[in-house]
Amino acid sequence: MKRGDYVRLVIAVIIAILFIGTGAARLPIGKAAFVHAPVLVYAEPLLDPLVVTAKKIVKDAGQFRRASAGEAIRMRAAGIIPDPRRFARARPGEEIPISITQYCLKGTTRRGRFVRPGIVAADPRIFPLARYVEVFMGKKYLGRYLVDDTGGNVIGATLDIWTPSCRQATRFGRQGGRAVLVAKEEEHILPSTLVELDLIPDLKAVAELFEGVAKR
Repeated sequence: MKRGDYVRLVIAVIIAILFIGTGAARLPIGKAAFVHAPVLVYAEPLLDPLVVTAKKIVKDAGQFRRASAGEAIRMRAAGIIPDPRRFARARPGEEIPISITQYCLKGTTRRGRFVRPGIVAADPRIFPLARYVEVFMGKKYLGRYLVDDTGGNVIGATLDIWTPSCRQATRFGRQGGRAVLVAKEEEHILPSTLVELDLIPDLKAVAELFEGVAKR
């Protein structure tokens, strides 16, 4: 064999060794290599509460049932970082299933005002402070309340209605209901439910009363 033949033989042996050693020999050759296209597997990443945007929370809120008071308390006790979508802020006009309790504590509220009839304590993540909510229990309309307070165990989808009677609060217990956040631009409008129940005084009669007082 000529010297050139030896060189080519050595090169061929080296290539063969590399071909076998790297596993390339097991790869399909020719058109068969393209028969199975790569399959892209996509898994939605777990929601990180620290980086999720408020926009996404609001967008996804309707797809997630808000945490009940019991669920929220258990999550807190277990040290679980809750999914923010379970505590998404209520949207005006949105009907939210809630649990309803009553409390009779004296003193001032979270907003620094004295407790009084017509206020409720709520989880500010869901029902923001200084906003109004309309509360229903079954078909019964309980009224429009100002979110003026918070509480250690008032977390999740729950409202704690203030009452001056501790006996009444104990008797009331915990009941199911619904709450609707009133839009800011509609807070000055009296609830239509009151009109239907004929609970709003006759505005004409009120005007006449004030007119009579003025004449005196």
